[in-house]
Amino acid sequence: METSSTTEFDLCVVCKTSRMLCGRKTCPLLNKWSNEYTIDKPKITNLDDTFSPPSFFVGWSGYPTLNAGPMLTVDRIGANVIDNSDNWLTKTQEDIVKMRISLLRTRSKIDVKRPLDSDIIQKSQELLLGRKAVDVEVELEKNIIPRITLNERSDPHGPIAPIRKLVITENQSPINSIEKAYYDTDLLAADALEYLGKEKIDVSTIIRIFSAGMLGREKNRKLVPTRWSITATDDILSKLKVDLIKKFQELGEYRIFTNTFFGNRFVIIFVPDSWAFEMVETWFRGAFMNPSSKDIGLGDWEPYSGRTTYASNVTGAYYSARLAATEYLLKIKRQAQVIVLREISDEYRFPLGVWVIRVATRAALKKKYIKADTIDKAFEVVTNYFKYPIDYWKHKSRLYELKKTQRKLDDFFDI
Repeated sequence: METSSTTEFDLCVVCKTSRMLCGRKTCPLLNKWSNEYTIDKPKITNLDDTFSPPSFFVGWSGYPTLNAGPMLTVDRIGANVIDNSDNWLTKTQEDIVKMRISLLRTRSKIDVKRPLDSDIIQKSQELLLGRKAVDVEVELEKNIIPRITLNERSDPHGPIAPIRKLVITENQSPINSIEKAYYDTDLLAADALEYLGKEKIDVSTIIRIFSAGMLGREKNRKLVPTRWSITATDDILSKLKVDLIKKFQELGEYRIFTNTFFGNRFVIIFVPDSWAFEMVETWFRGAFMNPSSKDIGLGDWEPYSGRTTYASNVTGAYYSARLAATEYLLKIKRQAQVIVLREISDEYRFPLGVWVIRVATRAALKKKYIKADTIDKAFEVVTNYFKYPIDYWKHKSRLYELKKTQRKLDDFFDI
């Protein structure tokens, strides 16, 4: 297997449809998929009988003036169904794409640093205080654009509706904890995320309200592109948990979890040691993100002290997996090193967003685990579960290498 980027197609696995590392203005993979998967052009000129789930999307092109607005549907579907990835574990890839492209993404040009200058953003924030689908009327700026949008970071969504005016015709029922964080304009954004996490607000909801500029000190509130808010939320929440985990006793055994989801195979190894985290993934040729003629593997890791740079190889998936791992360690009140190994086969056909990794690793950590006495025994699980041999994964894993070669003070004493 080759792991270095030697051709343009090799860059696709690192780019993951969103960073335009090939130099093009649009992703050829997404263009190809969108052309193959067509939808009928909506026969709608004015949306006067629609609902907000509620959901919200902020684009990223053109920063600091971005396209933003609420997502709409012609069916009264709540956000807990259509915009909460925690509830999609039993759905097929096709079910999720079909469900998500029924959402119309409204958009209006917004200055991210002055979002409340827009009446549309004010109304959107009012919608996002609760989960109930709310009646709205929309005046269109232009005709609806029948475009499907997919990328590996955010959830799919359907046609674009440029809007001039948004009217809420039904009262929203605010969630107390969200309302409290929203009106506390002296609360730091990180503290607001921590509070909402403790209040059991799901990550999908936190991402939406964070993206809509509803958290943090009043003078610092601004819109955050949805793709950035997803990674930022996973990153902040997991860092807060790491701070707590470091105070716990080290796990006393190796624990190995496995799971398969949409052609993604996971092996998650908990190593009895002080905190560290690593994610290694291999994209098979033919998987959506790898149009090259070979399989490609890459990874990112962090020591006890944490990362100082973005996980640019694995990207957003790294932070989603780290969040799931820290949730588990916090639950069992133990500290450990965590190695997440992921194989992506050609069964993974669509870019659905990093929620796939968050949901799949969470599901894995709810299953029964296998125990092991040594890290070599722990890696033996790979033999029966992955296509690639155990030596490959050992070679790719930085934490495995450190565990085998790095010695601690305790090793020199007979304790």
